[in-house]
Amino acid sequence: MKSKTKFRHDSLLDRQATKALLIAVANAVKKGQLEFEDSKGDLVLAPGKLLQVSVSASDEGDKQEVEVKLKWRTKAREISETPPKIK
Repeated sequence: MKSKTKFRHDSLLDRQATKALLIAVANAVKKGQLEFEDSKGDLVLAPGKLLQVSVSASDEGDKQEVEVKLKWRTKAREISETPPKIK
């Protein structure tokens, strides 16, 4: 199957199916490998030990929303050991 660099899926699920999806994501993070697949290809992500986690929630009358974002780097960022020159 062709490998992808992005994956997106939208669906309308009941609470039980939503819970199962969130548990699957949590288990994949714990395992250190998230595998996403659809008819257009697959995407495999490997989170490191440290993840940036953002959680937001809103209530806008007839629409409520919770958003969870997970981000991580696959390569260590290079950090300069010398300060910048400031004039």
